[in-house]
Amino acid sequence: MTLALAGAVSAQTRVDRTLSIPAAGSPAIASPHAAVIAPPPQNMPPPPPASRGPSGSYAADAMGATIVAKNADYETTFAIGAPVPPGASISNVSWKYGLSEKPVGFEAILCWNNRERCWNVTNNASGSTAAFNGKDAARPFTLHYRVKGGGQLGPPARGEMNQVIVTYDLPG
Repeated sequence: MTLALAGAVSAQTRVDRTLSIPAAGSPAIASPHAAVIAPPPQNMPPPPPASRGPSGSYAADAMGATIVAKNADYETTFAIGAPVPPGASISNVSWKYGLSEKPVGFEAILCWNNRERCWNVTNNASGSTAAFNGKDAARPFTLHYRVKGGGQLGPPARGEMNQVIVTYDLPG
């Protein structure tokens, strides 16, 4: 790859030299085909870490709750459909949730293992986080909804299909 790039650079240099030398007394002409080859950036990020070993993942889908009242707790539980090997630790969690509309005062919290650790996802209906990394991948996740405030809610906010995808590292 380096040799091919070097050949391209010298060929480009030759073409640039040929096209960039104007004849005496004539205006300079820029070629639309001339390329500018920039040196590599000085502060290159390090390459991604090598795989730490075997990994796995599971996806769990569940219908979201329909919110009909303010100041009431609503919960969606994500069932783990396949067995997770003992000792597997979480390396990433992605989520997606949906509602017909987000009422004023809406909050959504993604929790692991019976609210032992939680992550506020109110402002992001989908995304991923490393907040649960290192935790036991065999423990379930729940999504908690609430609409804070006084007065009537208005029309119910219908829950849509929700999902978590848990990626984990296997022990050893």
